[in-house]
Amino acid sequence: MLGYTSIGQGPIRILAAHTWLCDHQTYAPMMPFVDPDKFTVVLPDFRGYGKSRDQKGEFTVREMGSDLLELAEQLDWREFHLVGNSMGGQAAQWAVFQKAAFEKVRSLTLLCSVPAQGFPLDEQGAAFFGSAADDVEVRGQCAAAVTSGRLGAGFARHVAKLSLGTATTDAIRRYLNAWTQEDVSAEARDFKGVVNVFVGAHDPVLTEAVMREKVLPLFPQATLATIEGAGHYPALEAPARTAELICAGASQAQ
Repeated sequence: MLGYTSIGQGPIRILAAHTWLCDHQTYAPMMPFVDPDKFTVVLPDFRGYGKSRDQKGEFTVREMGSDLLELAEQLDWREFHLVGNSMGGQAAQWAVFQKAAFEKVRSLTLLCSVPAQGFPLDEQGAAFFGSAADDVEVRGQCAAAVTSGRLGAGFARHVAKLSLGTATTDAIRRYLNAWTQEDVSAEARDFKGVVNVFVGAHDPVLTEAVMREKVLPLFPQATLATIEGAGHYPALEAPARTAELICAGASQAQ
């Protein structure tokens, strides 16, 4: 079972899957804005990250999705809301395609999500992102690139430090292959829950156009909105607003 951090003790349960560079701590800045008496938020760490740092595995999208569903089962959650940011969003999409999720997952919230089809990089992008596994400074540069470089050296340094402390080199390398090369869209099924899709106003990569082309066709009921003041990491860049959007979506889907 994945290691995780649990915050709150409320009746509305949220399982939030993290991004590629860092563990669950990318969600930490938004947690003070979540009502702990109304919500229980569980923040798992995928294999190779944080509290799951020593767990071995295949490091695939399907494995991440399976691990999310297994964790919910171990927590004995009969219904919950699933959130995924970036790579975590691709895993969350795969999870809701599974029969085991149909009666349990009430809503899906995607934050700057990698599409179920994956997000292949061009030769230059693959070389740049690929060098992040062995070069922590490049990890910071990656974070700066997907936030339009507007947050300065301090932000890049913070994400690089967070990545170094929470992600193994193997995880960075192998999960990059997962979210850029794996296509799980053929497993898409008619998920009946509420789906809220968000993009960051300053995310130059996973844009509104990408969501309309790749994500919305798999979820005809989905809403699509932009988070102002955010790039690729809404919970880091606009924590209060992101917390409100996630919590409001979960409340409305109850």
